[in-house]
Amino acid sequence: MTALSYPEETLPELVFSHQNELTATAMIDTNRSITFGDLALEIEHVAAGLRAVGIEPGDVVGVRLANSIDFAAAFHACIVAGVIVMPIGGEVPDDPRPAYIMDTSTYPALAACEERIEIGSVPVNLDGPCCYPISSGTTGAPKVVVLTHRNLVANTVQFGAKVPVPHGSVCQSVLPFSHIYGLTALLNVPLYLGATVVAMPFEAERFITAHEKYHVHTTFIAPPLATLLARHPLVDSTDFSSLKYMIVGAAALNVADGTKAAERTGSRMLQGYGMTEASPVTHLTTASTTPLSSIGHPLPDTEQRIVDPGTITDVPQGEVGELWVAGPQVMAGYYHNPTATDATLVGRWLRTGDLARVLPGGEVEIVDRLKDVIKYHGYQVSPVKLEALITACPGVTDAAVVRELHDGEEIPAAYVVGTATAEQIMAFVAERVPGYEKIRAVHHVEAIPRSAAGKILRRELRARDTQVS
Repeated sequence: MTALSYPEETLPELVFSHQNELTATAMIDTNRSITFGDLALEIEHVAAGLRAVGIEPGDVVGVRLANSIDFAAAFHACIVAGVIVMPIGGEVPDDPRPAYIMDTSTYPALAACEERIEIGSVPVNLDGPCCYPISSGTTGAPKVVVLTHRNLVANTVQFGAKVPVPHGSVCQSVLPFSHIYGLTALLNVPLYLGATVVAMPFEAERFITAHEKYHVHTTFIAPPLATLLARHPLVDSTDFSSLKYMIVGAAALNVADGTKAAERTGSRMLQGYGMTEASPVTHLTTASTTPLSSIGHPLPDTEQRIVDPGTITDVPQGEVGELWVAGPQVMAGYYHNPTATDATLVGRWLRTGDLARVLPGGEVEIVDRLKDVIKYHGYQVSPVKLEALITACPGVTDAAVVRELHDGEEIPAAYVVGTATAEQIMAFVAERVPGYEKIRAVHHVEAIPRSAAGKILRRELRARDTQVS
């Protein structure tokens, strides 16, 4: 028995077929705005345009466009035409290689097609592949994830049931739609709820002032944007009176920056959690008493376990283990990668790779990535904890902590952006942590490598041949 009802239809049908106000504004981007009715029409023309250039149902089509009305129309047009859509934010994978790519050079001709394929007119297997998003690959090689039509519809309904986005309100979306967080949480869920999506490529000052210009009610961010809002001077002269909620996800949140950003904007910060393999959202904070360090409770029809990675048995409440989740949003698997699929899916359970604990109130708190934890002299050291501490050090603007080998032993090493010296950073940390958690090496870099969603790309840092400061 499920808590929610999931329509037997595709995502475009879910989003557009039930809109009662087709003349309401669906999206605003840098150059134009569009109503729900006109966006649906553009989707149908683009779908016909795909057919006109020889794309058939079952083909894979890539969408490589910036956050825009064009991206929304291109994505949904693929589904309407019965093809599998691959959002592309970086390199194009070889397997599967898209049969066609919609970008700024090809999209205008497709949109100009005079024919239409009506939403819902092409039959599809709802259990078949709908979307091939690419996992972030923060600790290893990126993988192509197979999400079905049911996966995307389910997660849109699940997240839509809990996220505070009122009908007719305005949401700001600067995180890339090519990433699954942007695709589901920033684009499809607000449209499904009848909100207006303000889509724009990221630029710091424009992102900040857009809250005043468009009377934004809910803004979706990644942790680096929480840091921006906590520290940028323009925030003090911008009117945030319309902003009620900030939803943060996609990477670990610096709680101090999140708290400061909420205070400066007069809004409430909610933390969500998910992964590409779960379409992506599995958890969201909703209660006002939930600590900001927590990701809250599972979404409706989402189950969770906290499992000992060694014994594969559930741990007692309050103890740390790997978070496993199950629900209708969990992927079918990885494309042509049964080994990775078998390592990640255990029956109906998805192994997240994140260490977590359940707090006394039932909320879940993420401790760190299982693969990122540093084992120093038998102790487990959390990079996330140290990163939050280092960024509080005067003269540090950003930081990442990874394991390095020194005389065959793992040590915590920091990569730091800022003017603070290695000695200042190490002393600052040493005063605030037990001896085994001290930083043992510091590297100064110009920038911390991050994914489009704000996750630290630790594999790139570990691959660097940098001399210890």
